[in-house]
Order: sequence, then structure tokens, then C-alpha cells
Amino acid sequence: MKRILLALLIGGATLTSLSSCTKEYITNFLPGVTYTTAVPTADWDLIAGTDTYVVELDFPELDKKYFDLGTVTVAMKTKSNPNQYEIIPAEIDNYSYSANYSIGKVKIYAKDIGTSSIIKSPEDMTVKITLTDADNGGN
Repeated sequence: MKRILLALLIGGATLTSLSSCTKEYITNFLPGVTYTTAVPTADWDLIAGTDTYVVELDFPELDKKYFDLGTVTVAMKTKSNPNQYEIIPAEIDNYSYSANYSIGKVKIYAKDIGTSSIIKSPEDMTVKITLTDADNGGN
């Protein structure tokens, strides 16, 4: 009887050690982070021969890792609506806004869609740029 109990004890210990669980930890190398910056009216440049303004923001935090694997989101808050951020692309206050980015730069475009024949640069605003990590989908 003692031999059977000893055999069961050894067998149980062996099964327990062989069937142990392993955990896999995934470390994000690119934490999500948000930056805000003021963009005054005077910083917008009219693109010659168009009704579109552009502002280029130097953004050294947008490095190659974020460019290749991350996500960049741009939102803006204007003086006429200070309690709300609008995620662009969007139409806000007679402008159609869009954005693009490259390593170290974010460009925001404002196309005048108003009915006035006078084209003027967008008003002072706060721009929020969020960098978020992402996994490579297999490329």
C-alpha cells in the first residue's frame, strides 16, 4: 500500500511540474504620449495660388519607431469653442482641416470653405498631438 501511495505521489509531482503554466509578457516599447502646443494665427502660411493654409510643427518626439509602427492623432481646440477638441480631419469654423506627418514633422492644412471672398488664416488654436504605440501586423 505504501508503494502505491509513493508511486502516486511521485507521479503527481511529475505531472504537476510538467504541466506548469508559462506566462508571456508583451512589452510596449512605444508608450502613448500626448503633447499640446499653441498655434497662433500668424504661424499659418498661405499656399500660393490656393485657398489653403499650412502650418508645419517641428516634432522631434515623432521618431522612426513611431513613424514605422505607431499611430499619430491630431486634434485641435479653437478660441470659438474652447471646451472641446476636434479630431481632424474635420470641418471647423469655415475650414476643412487635415494633417499629415513625417519623421520629426506634423503638417496641418486648413482649406477655406467659407463663402467670403476674403481668405484669412485660421484663428489662434491649441493643437494636441498624440503618439500611440502599435504592433507590427506582420510585414
